[in-house]
Amino acid sequence: MKTLLDTQIKDAAPQIFRRPVLFVESNTQMVQIATFFAIGPQIYVDGITVIDEVQKRPVGRISSKYIISSILDLGYPDCLQKKASEIMDSSVMLLEMDSLMKEALEVFERTRFAFIPIVTKKDDKMDDLDHSFKVVTASLAIRDILPLIAKANLNIPIGEVSSQLISLDAKTSIRIALDYMLNNGIRNIGIKSNLPHIINDRKILEFLLSHNGRTVLFKNGIAGLADLNIVDNLDIISATTVKSNTTVSRAAELLMDIHNPCLILEDNEKGEHNYVITPWDIVMKTLLGYNRIIKG
Repeated sequence: MKTLLDTQIKDAAPQIFRRPVLFVESNTQMVQIATFFAIGPQIYVDGITVIDEVQKRPVGRISSKYIISSILDLGYPDCLQKKASEIMDSSVMLLEMDSLMKEALEVFERTRFAFIPIVTKKDDKMDDLDHSFKVVTASLAIRDILPLIAKANLNIPIGEVSSQLISLDAKTSIRIALDYMLNNGIRNIGIKSNLPHIINDRKILEFLLSHNGRTVLFKNGIAGLADLNIVDNLDIISATTVKSNTTVSRAAELLMDIHNPCLILEDNEKGEHNYVITPWDIVMKTLLGYNRIIKG
């Protein structure tokens, strides 16, 4: 486990350097940015780097949470005209490709933002340049670390790293579901039923940007979301279930499938699904938690 933490990012997640760098300029309007987060499983985006259009340096990050919050705060359609610079998290922290995995996890924990821009390696030619002027070569998301854990054959039972699952009645309004997500800092919510169904922030954003969603927002504003229930208006996800003794590495392998935003822990005695396992649980609780035990 300690070896995993001391692995350089370029070796721990080499795949991130083989894909295009996703970014927007600071003057990009939200209507364009939101599309990246709401086009379904064809592409899975955890965050977008914001680049200054003049100096071409990273100046911020945007996640789906920032998009949804802007829609709720500003209303529709005014929110769609906002620029990236007006909705982004400007406290962007950068890491180099030679940085260690434990540094990445520390940034995740400190910022609660599971997405980090990765910049060019520091060399002699850049010693006199400010750190923020380095070129972004990739981005590291929490999901990018899952293959590393899957290959490590960790036998820790998944039940030890699971989190409480908040579940709502199927007739709960979209507005209430959003409030639960934003107030509790969660992305996945269960739907009370005999089957393990969930909704997440991406599905809500997908609805908000759809024809039906935009029609509701245009006619009734944000208040209109209080009249729409989650089960009849959102694309419900049938969650994959796992037993509590499933290993962390096996769970990581399952979560590598972008169709699995999370896993639901089976409860064989009561037939209920009260616990969830997310990529954050797998990575942070397994790697960072173990590191603290070693230090302690």
